[in-house]
Amino acid sequence: MQKELEFSGKNINDAIEKGLQELNCSKEDVEIKILDEGTKGLFGLMGSKPARVILTLKDKNGIKRENTKKEEPKREIDFDLACKNAKEYVSKIVSMMNIKIDDIKVNHDEDTVNIEVSTDSGSLLIGRSGQSLNALEYVVQLMLNTNPSTRAKVTIDTENYRQKQQERLKAIINKAIEYVKRTKKIYRFDPMSAKDRKFIHQYFKEIGGFDTFSEGEGAMRKVGVKLSIDKN
Repeated sequence: MQKELEFSGKNINDAIEKGLQELNCSKEDVEIKILDEGTKGLFGLMGSKPARVILTLKDKNGIKRENTKKEEPKREIDFDLACKNAKEYVSKIVSMMNIKIDDIKVNHDEDTVNIEVSTDSGSLLIGRSGQSLNALEYVVQLMLNTNPSTRAKVTIDTENYRQKQQERLKAIINKAIEYVKRTKKIYRFDPMSAKDRKFIHQYFKEIGGFDTFSEGEGAMRKVGVKLSIDKN
């Protein structure tokens, strides 16, 4: 089994630095996987969320080292309870926003509770660039996490905003791909939410041939993309 250790910090760089210090190695000695870029908090509630990374040690030949550490047993999630609680949390929070709810539909897949909110005030619930919807999703996630048996991932949507946003991001990504291939230079996206940055990172990972990174702090954090070393 690969020697993979998780570390957290106030931001990605801080988490990585803590990991390097504990492992007593340099950045060149590890492979880095970003689990969560973290956030400084939303709505002024619940405090900040730490950034989380996994560092995997390599041996002298650049091959990942192996570890005899046993895998943790898979955590069982009570999805019936998670869906029930998530629906109640959404209903209460949205009502506090003075938004009338027509319906809330909840279902789940392998590891995620999916919530669809129907309302005549969809634009208000979504907020500018999805900020209000992302904040609602974040707070509900934190509330579910207080109970180990309901620690499922959460997605909240209204008016099919998530799918529409992904299509908008894909259009921007295609422009970035064309620019990077043509100029061999780095393309930097405008600052965006952690959820949108994660989508971009994952999209480029799936198509291959590009390296992505994040830079900046808080609301100004953005994604950059460049040709991978193998493509230069």
